Amino acid sequence: MTDGALDPDSLSQSWAKPSKPRPIVIFGAGSIAGDAHFPAYGKAGFPVAGLFDPDHTKAERLAQKWGVATYRSVGEAAAIKDAVFDLATPPTHHAGVLRALPDGAVALI
Repeated sequence: MTDGALDPDSLSQSWAKPSKPRPIVIFGAGSIAGDAHFPAYGKAGFPVAGLFDPDHTKAERLAQKWGVATYRSVGEAAAIKDAVFDLATPPTHHAGVLRALPDGAVALI
């Protein structure tokens, strides 16, 4: 690399995997969850407990593909103990989901 350009192949990042990863609950069954979040969690070895989407048929299809549970309500999904909550929802829905999460919950937005 002599021309001063950044070579992306020269970049490397790694972190130690947690010994006891927390379950992940995904809110939203759209393309970002199916095409990006589920594959990334699978590749990293992080457990996805399940997902919620108001379109339960859509949620069932995605859950079946990835072998996870579906939840019938935001409250049911938010009740998963010690979970990390992944908000793969349109931004207009974030506040409603965040209000349903337990105090001190970890949320990825």
